[in-house]
Amino acid sequence: MIANRYLIIITIALGLLSSCKNSKPTYVHNTGFVFGTSYNIRYESDSNYHEEIRAELDKYDQSLSTFNPHSTISKINRNEAHHVDSFFTTVWYKAKEMYELSGGAFDVTVRDLSAHWRFAKGFMLDTISTEIYDSLANGAKDVLKFVGMNKVQLQGDSIVKDDPRIQLDMCALAEGYGIDIAAQVLEKHGVKNYMVEIGGELHLKGISPNGTKWRIGIDAPNENNSIFDRQTQHIIEISDCAISTSGSYRQYYYTSDGKRISHTINPITGCPIEHKTLSVSVLGPNTMTTDALATVFMLLGQEKAIEMANAMDGVETLIIFENDDKQLEEVMTDGFRRVIVK
Repeated sequence: MIANRYLIIITIALGLLSSCKNSKPTYVHNTGFVFGTSYNIRYESDSNYHEEIRAELDKYDQSLSTFNPHSTISKINRNEAHHVDSFFTTVWYKAKEMYELSGGAFDVTVRDLSAHWRFAKGFMLDTISTEIYDSLANGAKDVLKFVGMNKVQLQGDSIVKDDPRIQLDMCALAEGYGIDIAAQVLEKHGVKNYMVEIGGELHLKGISPNGTKWRIGIDAPNENNSIFDRQTQHIIEISDCAISTSGSYRQYYYTSDGKRISHTINPITGCPIEHKTLSVSVLGPNTMTTDALATVFMLLGQEKAIEMANAMDGVETLIIFENDDKQLEEVMTDGFRRVIVK
């Protein structure tokens, strides 16, 4: 009887060990809204850090969200404030770096220029007259007087504009840095495996709940590709990096003479880009960088973008464009090709 008792205890102990060995790790899932969009965060942990992450995101939103009328950047745009915090300063210097790297194509003073062309939202996937387009292109020349990062300076903790009518918009890299901020909270707590996503931008580390690297789908640049009927161009398997995608395949329109016009505005010309790049995906060390570079590469077009990516350490890119026969083609760096699994 005693022997049977010990056998039962040993059997239970072995069963518990087997159960622990085969059980999947615990992944916490946090969701919410910030910067006018949604976020999803998954991480392996026995603790839930959502409250701390949310607090950091709220502070960041209060600094740089143009969707928040009480944020620092909104007050600067209304000329009600000029002092900035460390969040703003970090993003400003990265924006300045990208401005210089792109020869002025990446510019966070483009807000009024984008608003000037915003009429086009009513015409997306439709046709407008060449006369209307030409009229707006001419009008953009006046707006360009208030565009250019060289017309705004960061002096200590103060933003100084050459003209009070200059408007700032950091959206092209602010979401990316928000992801990095959330990831920093997880890093501080020693989290080894996580995914942070805001507005489709991602920072990934370690392994997924499936025990593999994180598998990410790259959407096919199809104007009818909705969230309910998604078509995938590629599936990639990555870890310990960030990825951002910029595209112009849903928001565009045609002039009556057949010119395809993107919603992406070139701050140098003052007009929408006209080259046929449809989608840009960028891999890099942090999401603020990939977010900004996706916009830069979208503005510059595939040839310049590939050349720039090949010259940068730790940066890989996939660019999908439309050829002269209106067929999709793609070009990518060697590093991006190596992470494609499908």
